[in-house]
Amino acid sequence: MDQSPFESLRSVMSGYMQTSILAAAAELDFCTVILENGNSLGAAALAAKLECDPRGTAAVLDALTAMGFLNKYGMSEEAGYAVADEYTAVLDSRHPDTFVPMMRHMAGGQRTWARLAWSLKDGKPQPRQPSILGPEQDKISFIMGMNSIAVRLVDGTMESMKKAGVLSFGKDDVSILDIGGASGTYAEAFLKELPRSRAVIFDLPVGIAQARKRFQGSEMEARIRLVEGDFMLDALPGGSDFAWISAIIHQMDREESRLLYRNALQALNSGGLVAVRDYVMSKDRTFPKEGAFFGVNMFVNTESGRVYTFEEIREDLESAGFGEVTHAVVTPSMSAVVTARKPA
Repeated sequence: MDQSPFESLRSVMSGYMQTSILAAAAELDFCTVILENGNSLGAAALAAKLECDPRGTAAVLDALTAMGFLNKYGMSEEAGYAVADEYTAVLDSRHPDTFVPMMRHMAGGQRTWARLAWSLKDGKPQPRQPSILGPEQDKISFIMGMNSIAVRLVDGTMESMKKAGVLSFGKDDVSILDIGGASGTYAEAFLKELPRSRAVIFDLPVGIAQARKRFQGSEMEARIRLVEGDFMLDALPGGSDFAWISAIIHQMDREESRLLYRNALQALNSGGLVAVRDYVMSKDRTFPKEGAFFGVNMFVNTESGRVYTFEEIREDLESAGFGEVTHAVVTPSMSAVVTARKPA
């Protein structure tokens, strides 16, 4: 039987309880500490290691067990907790497949969403409250949180672009510019797909620092150049055949998007291709549903960010001087891709 309207609303509204529990566990790294201790630790011992309140720690561990993320062994106050086998990688902040940085970033988002009504009155984001880890670590959580999403999307996105012919350059020695490329997930994928290609990642220092960690000592280090800068203020490195703008335009208004596109145009060789990856909304902006939610996310977290329809993206690319604008990858996620070409 379908839920009643009352139960549907109650179910949705109570979701903050689960997300708050997961957020606190991620920010304090509960699961990593449990795993560091042989994946078996009691509430009192965990509380002592992290200098947390024992009663609250036990309550959160029991809730995580009820949600299926932990297993509990014993009935007394000495009971032990272990991370469930299927979650050991994603809840371990040391693991390459960890989801913990993204959980921390989303926890920050939850704090801003909680003041949505104030933002609707003021028309702007409310003062940002840093996590218990501090603002500098929050920046790293954002970068690595985006990486934790990207590593799960990149293979599918690359396959979709290949099928759409986006990566058919007629040559292997392609010069790639990854604008705002952060830790370099997509740059690495392009280098693998095009064995004779070279890439430049252009981003703020915090992003470049994470890319440097990724590529230092790797076989791809010689094929990639890391350049610090602000793509809204600084000229981009020139001479590229392909410019990649991934999950960026939703942070901007239309004039800012056009400025970014003009900057990308100047960095491309004649006939060069730009690819924009982001949500591409229906004309009425209600589909995909996740994109509609993301539009609210941009409202509470940025001064002018929003989600775009294909028609708006096309107009802005053409205004910047691009032609041949195509909705190359159509998908109801942030992996939709619009391409455009710099006139020869």
